[in-house]
Amino acid sequence: MDLPALRTVVAVADELHFGRAAQSLGIAQPQVSQRVRKLEDELGLQLFDRDNHSVRLTESGAQVLRYARDMVASAERLRRVAAGLRQGTSGTVRIGAVGSAFFGALSQLLAPCRRELPDIELQIQEMETPEQLQALAAGTVDIGFLRPPGPREILVREVWSEPLVVALPDENVLAAHESISRDDLADQPMVLFPRSAGPGYWDRAAGLLADTGADLRPVATADQVTTLLGLVSLGVGVTIVPASMQTVQLPGVSYRPLREQVVLPLSVATARTDLSPAAQRVLETIPTLD
Repeated sequence: MDLPALRTVVAVADELHFGRAAQSLGIAQPQVSQRVRKLEDELGLQLFDRDNHSVRLTESGAQVLRYARDMVASAERLRRVAAGLRQGTSGTVRIGAVGSAFFGALSQLLAPCRRELPDIELQIQEMETPEQLQALAAGTVDIGFLRPPGPREILVREVWSEPLVVALPDENVLAAHESISRDDLADQPMVLFPRSAGPGYWDRAAGLLADTGADLRPVATADQVTTLLGLVSLGVGVTIVPASMQTVQLPGVSYRPLREQVVLPLSVATARTDLSPAAQRVLETIPTLD
């Protein structure tokens, strides 16, 4: 039972005329008759009543036609899907992203992809930079949004940057200031994540506080930036976060800009040179930082 024979049965059923069916299929009329007869022999059923003047579906032919239409339509869908996979306009792309990227960067960086490649499924999961580097190397993630730097075998380009700001409890005396100097933080209890969870981010914060006498041994730690903000809301201490995190409005948390501007970069990364066509197309839509 081949697809050309099924297409031919559908065409004859639509036209109820072997000559017009041949024209619609772009083949000779004898070939139409041969295909119909071959399928009838294979199924052991007469699909059409035909004479010199008319063609009619038999009752059995009407039943077979329903399945023939479904099979032809499924084959056409498969053909379109395969073409999309070859061209990179459809498929699944696995993406890892640091938690703070979800609060501003990702929506803008992936907007061109969603607009230009609507048939690609983006599977995005939150992963901090060290976990992303492992996933990229293992091939379980295609593209990562992480904090640089990365090892040389990871292909990285900077796509986003934003200043760091201070998040502090409302009752903290520094909340009365319009902006905060790094020296103001020297005697503040800090809540941070371990350097192992995000060395690029941690190093920027540590570099800001260098030479101030600040104690970089935090009073509390957490692996996720949203958890750090939760600790701030409880009055445990202050922390340093990307400016986009100011969209997270928690009771008891205030944000203040730093007078000494420190910029935190975000890079897109891949460890594979044999990316799928879909992943390559997505990568090409992500704008580079001006």
